[in-house]
Amino acid sequence: MLPEEFDADRLRQLTLEGRVYIDISQEADKNAYKREILDYVHAIDDYATETWKGQMDTVWNTIVNATCFGDTLVMKKGKQSGHMNRYTVTNIVCRMQSLGVYRKDVSMLALHLKLEGITKKNTYYKSSGLYELPREARMFIRKLFSRV
Repeated sequence: MLPEEFDADRLRQLTLEGRVYIDISQEADKNAYKREILDYVHAIDDYATETWKGQMDTVWNTIVNATCFGDTLVMKKGKQSGHMNRYTVTNIVCRMQSLGVYRKDVSMLALHLKLEGITKKNTYYKSSGLYELPREARMFIRKLFSRV
């Protein structure tokens, strides 16, 4: 359709009748959650141990692009569908801290509060244990951080 052919009045009428649907291509936004995760975890880069400081972008890019995570990094239901799964990301951060990637003198709660930009724990922290990673993903993380 050419711009001069656009009929705003017709579009308004169809909208009022409930006959206008917006179909956002799933393919275009298929990996948007990955950028969301990378932006989210960037908040705690300063809490990486000396061994991992300066490598966190590479580490998280490796994680979000690993096929072993499947769809566990993206929400599949509800109003957050298509966005990153904060429960799973929190679970991963916890595992990374136990493997020495994030400083142990900083509590997991402190890391979570920094990630969320809040002052008290929320549902993403309280329920992160319910979002268990697939075995392959757990093994991937263990192997990734055992290289030191």
